[in-house]
Amino acid sequence: MKLALYGGSFDPPHAGHVGVVTAALRALPIDRLVIVPAERNPFKPVVRAEGTVRYQWLRKIFASYEKVEISDFELAQRRSVYTIETVRHFAPFCDEIYLIIGADNLDTLEQWHCFDELNAMVRWAVASRGEIPIPANMIELRVDVPISSTDFRNRFTPLGLEPEIENEIITYYKELNELTN
Repeated sequence: MKLALYGGSFDPPHAGHVGVVTAALRALPIDRLVIVPAERNPFKPVVRAEGTVRYQWLRKIFASYEKVEISDFELAQRRSVYTIETVRHFAPFCDEIYLIIGADNLDTLEQWHCFDELNAMVRWAVASRGEIPIPANMIELRVDVPISSTDFRNRFTPLGLEPEIENEIITYYKELNELTN
């Protein structure tokens, strides 16, 4: 079995994430694509939305995607989980792993925990971001969806999702802002 793993904060999930998944399903010869929301990203000290909430949003957004599943592996650890730990967890279930990352991670990729081991275990699939060049030894996933979770959290910019789930996410963050301000 060939598996693609796509991890991240998804705080909140948006059409850019959907674009990455869609591009990966088109470009990669995979049987399953597993989205793995992080409890806490090792490079980001704060996550705004609770992990269980982000997990449920992802389940709703990708419910109709036949090859996509949402994993609570990292959420269940209740801590920051290094990507290598997630890859080691899924490795026994497949013959080949594609690891999906955004091009904005390329500058710091070699600083990731156990990078050499990780690099030996996966094939890299990189979602384009602006004009950041993708190395020739990596698979480029062309994604052109100019939406950012940070922009949404700062200014409630549109997420590009189905109205029902987008309204649920907007309501959640507005209530969160009221509680914290």
